Amino acid sequence: MKMYVVDTNVPIVANGGDNIHANELCQLACIKKLNHLVKSEIVAIDETGLILKEYRKHLSSDGPRKVGNQFYKYLLNHQYSHERIKRVEISPTNDEGRGFNELPENKLDASDRKFLAVAMKAKATIVNATDSDWAEQASLMNDLRVDVCQLCPEHAER
Repeated sequence: MKMYVVDTNVPIVANGGDNIHANELCQLACIKKLNHLVKSEIVAIDETGLILKEYRKHLSSDGPRKVGNQFYKYLLNHQYSHERIKRVEISPTNDEGRGFNELPENKLDASDRKFLAVAMKAKATIVNATDSDWAEQASLMNDLRVDVCQLCPEHAER
């Protein structure tokens, strides 16, 4: 089994709606990936709850039964008891150029740094749908040996 860290945009796109800025093929790719992760892979989140906190801003654990919401609910319900959810300890820092002790100086968007810190620590692949930061920071990802799975490359570039 491989380990993955899921950027918030993936379950948002999977849920669909008018404001997702992605086509139906991208939405379908996100739905398939989230279903596959829940059934067959390991999902890494942080011990401090920063990833779940961000998910909570955009997803609902008791809202409409959409795949993105179901993924969030799965993580909430099983984060302490499921062998396929890995809780990883990361250390936020006041150093604004890094964001987390696990990271070197970087220009990554501050809201994405928690995903990168978890991916580094867990040796996990980041799953992305529509965030251009991951492609723009490809050299940083290469330097840190972090893979990014681009589900919708046509939507992940500016």
